[in-house]
Amino acid sequence: MNWEVFRAYDIRGIYPTDIDEEAYYRIAKAYVYLFKPKTMVVGMDARSSSPPLKASLIKGFLDAGVDIVDIGEITTDMLYYAVGASSDYSGGVVVSASHNPKEYNGMKMVREKATAISSDTGLFDIRDVLKAGKDAEVTSDKKGTCTERDVLDDYLAHVLKSIDRSRIKQFTFVGNANFGYVCRPARKLAETLGLNLIPLNFEPDGSFPKGPPDPMLPGNRTETEALIREKGAPFGVAWDADADRAMFFDEKGEFISGAYITALLADILLTKYGSDNTIIFDPRVTWPTLDTVQRKGGRPIISKGGHAFMKDRMRRENGLFAGELSGHYYFRENFYADNGVIPFLLVLEHLSTHDKPFSEIMAQYQAGHYMSGELNYKVKDVKAVIEKVNETFHGKGTEDFTDGYSLETPEWRFNIRGSNTEPLLRLNIETRKPELVDQTRKEIEAIINA
Repeated sequence: MNWEVFRAYDIRGIYPTDIDEEAYYRIAKAYVYLFKPKTMVVGMDARSSSPPLKASLIKGFLDAGVDIVDIGEITTDMLYYAVGASSDYSGGVVVSASHNPKEYNGMKMVREKATAISSDTGLFDIRDVLKAGKDAEVTSDKKGTCTERDVLDDYLAHVLKSIDRSRIKQFTFVGNANFGYVCRPARKLAETLGLNLIPLNFEPDGSFPKGPPDPMLPGNRTETEALIREKGAPFGVAWDADADRAMFFDEKGEFISGAYITALLADILLTKYGSDNTIIFDPRVTWPTLDTVQRKGGRPIISKGGHAFMKDRMRRENGLFAGELSGHYYFRENFYADNGVIPFLLVLEHLSTHDKPFSEIMAQYQAGHYMSGELNYKVKDVKAVIEKVNETFHGKGTEDFTDGYSLETPEWRFNIRGSNTEPLLRLNIETRKPELVDQTRKEIEAIINA
């Protein structure tokens, strides 16, 4: 096993060179060594390697005397629902590498009530148990039992509580499932709500024939954008392969950044639940959400990005909602966990009750705000580059180290950080004037490329 598969908030590597069936078996034993679960929920994404890896994971738990509830072919947020909604389960694991290319696999793990396991709350402890070989100490005279459960209908009933179904208009929309299992809940929701779904990449295929299943990549958006324009659909939504992220497109087929969708959802939820609530967001792009939350009278908090860290902060603050530039959206009424379908439903309800095109609705969050989009760079030493940027810009504005390095002035702001899921340096710039985006980018790129 390559120990580098243990990331900040999940396990992820190339199959079978970095991580294989034996690794999954041992990880199950290590989980038992640390957390002493009685019943675990297990599911998997559509990747070709997921069935054998899930089987090894289950065997590890069963051999340790732990009972298993196998919920089969799921989206990641269906695992969070299954564990969060029941006091009968000690935790859960989904076999998934999210949006990574087809050769990857991994897992996301939670404890009871869908409490995230990150590098700070047990993930590195699991790694260290394995390094020390302590997983071999986990034995049981009695094997666990394995039962199967279909959670789809209960999951749909749960997410539908987030909206008033009577307000929904019979919209046409483009839905891109990126060959993942979100096709099942999305189809059923469309039928339940009387929507006209125009499906794209709706047949599960773990080989991901059109490339990495990540709608954040500009090249992966073109199909969705073109189909919206061709069909004249009022909006579109694309999910990544495990569907814990949702990304939106307006009626012109234009992609809407997660920075603006976070502001929109914060506005919607503060209206629904009252201004006396906390909204949490990551430091990559902050101004649209910060301005919205302050206008509504809510309490804004900037937190370290990454699903496990965001969920931990949500619980500590009892946050109403949290959003990330990457399209992860978290809800108090969803066990403080991220969900890819609830944002779709909230946007659908908002469009149904506002007689305006999606682009016009979003204009209030975008006006006077300009940004670079997430720029990615391959560098030899991420930490050294960030330190050099810090040295160069020190004293030029307000600094923040919540996640990477951020610097803010009245006219421009940037965040530079290392990716937690890929070997990349990531830069985001936001400004009050359009020309400042390129000006700031060039200054920083001169340091990166030096």
